[in-house]
Amino acid sequence: MAVTDPPERRALPVLAGAPAFDAPLYRTLLSAPGLSVLAGALDELLAWGSRNALWVFPMATSCCGIELMAAAASRVDLDRMGTIVRATPRQADVMVVAGTITVKMAPRVKALWEQMPEPRWCIAMGSCAISGDFYRNLYSVIPGIDTVIPVDVYVPGCPPNPEALMHGLLRLQEKIKATRAGTFAAPELNPALLTTTRPSIARVVDADRDPTQSDQQTASADHATASDKTDARPEGSPEPAAYEAVAPDASPARDFADLVRDEFGVTDIPAGMAPLVETAKHVALARRLRALGYKQLVYVVVSHYAAKTGARAAPERFELACAVRTVGEGSRVAAWRLALEPGEAVPTLVGVYAGADWQEREQYDLTGVRFAGHPDLRRIMMPEDWVGHPLRKDYAADTACPPWR
Repeated sequence: MAVTDPPERRALPVLAGAPAFDAPLYRTLLSAPGLSVLAGALDELLAWGSRNALWVFPMATSCCGIELMAAAASRVDLDRMGTIVRATPRQADVMVVAGTITVKMAPRVKALWEQMPEPRWCIAMGSCAISGDFYRNLYSVIPGIDTVIPVDVYVPGCPPNPEALMHGLLRLQEKIKATRAGTFAAPELNPALLTTTRPSIARVVDADRDPTQSDQQTASADHATASDKTDARPEGSPEPAAYEAVAPDASPARDFADLVRDEFGVTDIPAGMAPLVETAKHVALARRLRALGYKQLVYVVVSHYAAKTGARAAPERFELACAVRTVGEGSRVAAWRLALEPGEAVPTLVGVYAGADWQEREQYDLTGVRFAGHPDLRRIMMPEDWVGHPLRKDYAADTACPPWR
């Protein structure tokens, strides 16, 4: 018996490269003589259902997220066009990126995008999602979500209103329909505008994008939390300081300036400025104020001053400012400063004020100042493997962070 070549498989009646609906039953209908008409009708039905039941996975990270929420409320009501918001990427086909995406968030966004089933689409909502906007050249922000995942529709604005988002969804429906029918044509782009708005790394759709860029981003997304340590305290850190129950002082309220002058030896108290206190008396002052009813720690802030040369030469230094306040009627605020040399550690206030825990961690993360005795002194905002401290004056604001910016 003569051996014949197997018949060629029938191609889907859609544009090459368009989202393909595929299933064993569908393949059977395409291969059976006379049933391709039914397969074509089924394809049209699936395409109609796809564009009229867009299930949104919300990636709301900043103010644009409020407009996204408003779009689902009663005035705009996205549900009337079959669009509902899902809390899982596995049951959504449209990711709406509404807000700024940082280099710490980017691998999480990439990982969630890869979990969404095909066909899938992305809407970049707002200037920050589109290009990074005000933060485009900032060390912590990626220059547009289209440098990480492909974007189908851009909704400009800062922030765009809910009607603008609905308009974007309508345009996405039109794009899905045209793509499925094989009539979609990408608009001609202005080369000069593309050069002017080019981000620091190539977009996903750019022809000159290095393929290894996507591979590096995918690898980073696969291990999005690998660089972040567990909640266990770092090795060698001291045991957590027991919160001290400071006995209240029932003496009459004293003026803060008199207190630091009489009890802590501060003689120079500039008008309108917080007094400068010795570092060794930092905790004692906090404990004394706690006893006088200053129960709330308002802030712990470190400022870095780079070395200066020339006529106004000055060495590098740090300055730490703290403020506490009483609560209730007639609230009073007490603030003081510490002058620190580079590398000098500050005694922690964790045992006096519980709120000092994360505030001191934040200042260590951003400025590099260490707090002696802190039970968990590790980064709290930047990734664990981040190099440098961004709020130091000698840190470049546009520092690159491959493969994200």
